[in-house]
Amino acid sequence: MSGVSPLHIEQLTTEAGGFRLGPVNLRLEPGLIYALVGPNGSGKSMLLKCCMNLIKTYTGHVSLFGLSSGREEPSVCERVAFSPDPLEGCEPFTLLQMESFIAPWYAAWDHRDFLRRAEQFRLPLKKRYGLLSQGERKKIALTLALSTRAPLLLLDEPTDGLDIASRSRFKQMLVEDADTLERTILLTTHSVEDIRKLADYIVLLKNGQIEGPYEKDALTESWRRFWLSGEALPDIAGIPGVVEYSQSAFPQLVTRDGAATMAYLTGHGIEITKDQPLSLDELLERLLHEQTPMEWKG
Repeated sequence: MSGVSPLHIEQLTTEAGGFRLGPVNLRLEPGLIYALVGPNGSGKSMLLKCCMNLIKTYTGHVSLFGLSSGREEPSVCERVAFSPDPLEGCEPFTLLQMESFIAPWYAAWDHRDFLRRAEQFRLPLKKRYGLLSQGERKKIALTLALSTRAPLLLLDEPTDGLDIASRSRFKQMLVEDADTLERTILLTTHSVEDIRKLADYIVLLKNGQIEGPYEKDALTESWRRFWLSGEALPDIAGIPGVVEYSQSAFPQLVTRDGAATMAYLTGHGIEITKDQPLSLDELLERLLHEQTPMEWKG
């Protein structure tokens, strides 16, 4: 894809509480959903807040649709919506009152669309936010963010605390919006199911550093596990893509490049008795905790 990036981060660095984030470089393409994945404390929420200029003590540059995120003008503000986790400072207000605060910032705000989303989430309109459950608070944050019709959404743990039905409604809203909006979404999540069903790309945040974006389908297709016949093998370290070898009655290889590994094995007459892609759970676990290119298991 080409054109102006909805979000372009260059050499962003910031520190807080002894933790250093960055330097971060990231460019998002229009109309795609990116899952920002990392361990607790890896800086995911911090990065989103920097993008929204809520953390101002950083170096580097953040641009939204080609304009600096620090320029608080309508042409920037109305094109991005942020759903933080948690939504702070709203305890005294009702959902209708929060709409009255937020709607004037967004020219595309549609009150009927807002009411439709609130109804789908079964949200009370006149009950104070501070009296609501965690799940209801999350649904309010999502209702407000989605109702902006902003072309860029930054969502911090959007499904955390939602029940199964509400998760389904949220995902359906994204599908419906995609028919009428070219919307780019960067969401943080610990939910493998959300990544599987929502994300086009995966972005890893490890020790304050970005890896990726990785195209999700290509990534899940390339990482595979091969079971071998158990006959004499050549030097495993020479097989392209291999990151792990388990020697047993049924030897196994784990590879990050299934096509290259298979070509090598078949080219050297090594019988593959079975192969399958890694589950997304295992794949993300490996990517987030990968320290060295090869791990040997005897």
